[in-house]
Amino acid sequence: MAVETVRSAPAAQGLVNKYMLPKVALTLIGIASLAGVYLTMRTHGAAPLEVFLRWLHLISLATLTGGVMWWAFFLRESGAALTLFYRAQEARFRTIACGALVGLILTAPHLTAFGRWTLRWSETPAFVVSLAALGMGILLTLILLARRRRTDDVPVQRTAVFLAFGGLAGAVLATAVLDARLTFPGSSLAQALRGVHLLAFSLWFGGAVWNVFVAGPAAKEHLSLQVVGAAAGQLERFRWVVRFALPALLVTGLLQSLPYTGLNPEALLYTPFGRLIALKLGLVVALVGIFITCPLWRACSPIKGICDLEELNAPVKSEPSRRLDNRGKGCAGFVHIQRELEHLSPSGTLEVLSSDAISWWELPAWLEQHRYTLLEKERKGRFLWRYFRFVIQKPSSPSQSPGR
Repeated sequence: MAVETVRSAPAAQGLVNKYMLPKVALTLIGIASLAGVYLTMRTHGAAPLEVFLRWLHLISLATLTGGVMWWAFFLRESGAALTLFYRAQEARFRTIACGALVGLILTAPHLTAFGRWTLRWSETPAFVVSLAALGMGILLTLILLARRRRTDDVPVQRTAVFLAFGGLAGAVLATAVLDARLTFPGSSLAQALRGVHLLAFSLWFGGAVWNVFVAGPAAKEHLSLQVVGAAAGQLERFRWVVRFALPALLVTGLLQSLPYTGLNPEALLYTPFGRLIALKLGLVVALVGIFITCPLWRACSPIKGICDLEELNAPVKSEPSRRLDNRGKGCAGFVHIQRELEHLSPSGTLEVLSSDAISWWELPAWLEQHRYTLLEKERKGRFLWRYFRFVIQKPSSPSQSPGR
């Protein structure tokens, strides 16, 4: 039976839930990267459009690099039970990777500006190496995506995926070296810092894209005890990458900011570049908070059972016949509830959402008085976003209906 929604309101699923924190982290990483690209490109004298194209270019490269990293190193377990799970992940990433490749190629014309700058500062060899590394990374990724997996349970095409990861990581490092040579000519330390910084960002961002848009949806499609175990293993491996990326981004970011601000903390507040650097550092600190908080809330993955295996043994809940969303109102809405129950067929179910704190006790008492069955009662969300969910069943025969 199709579910009829009485009133569709934005579903406030809670301040912290299994979807929100990874997506918030991904958004913060993207904003911090935009700030960093703006800082670097403006020192080259780039126009705002060139800044934006450069950012899209690096985001596309990072999506591919971190994603292929996950494909190469995190899909370890094998077995017939995991074949569909791995195939679903690969299929989803192929779609994302094709989009990232298109973005990488379409934004490549902005590199002509780098060509002009390298001629001006006699850095043409670094530019040529960067272009060659980018071309090699794109070519190896195309080869990987063009190959189809075998029909057995081997999770990846090992040679192709490792070559693609090596090519993409090389493109990231060559890009970082070129940026550093244009900004701080002759400084080997600047090149090393920029290389570590950009590689850490790429692995984290691309891995986060896989976690949110590939691993989670694929596991939910093929949920089983083996899949939950494999998905948990993948997530833990990615958390080790983040354990490297977080301090690497923070330390290299601070060291790279010294030429702009020196050791004067006031420069972070009273200069344009200083404010931009302070914003970026603040976003990284926020990411540290999310990384620490995420496991405490069990909010690192939307996959059922990945934080608590007992979730897999929970009974399957059927969809209610109708829904009534009374959140944001001062009472449970008994008049509306009664009207919706009257429209239900015998044994039909009504889902009621209410943000009224009294409804937790008041609605069950009202249902008992009117001889309706309360099937489910649960608290949802947290803090100011707390609300309550009830599932009510109408009697199966008219003789049991209220008033009989």
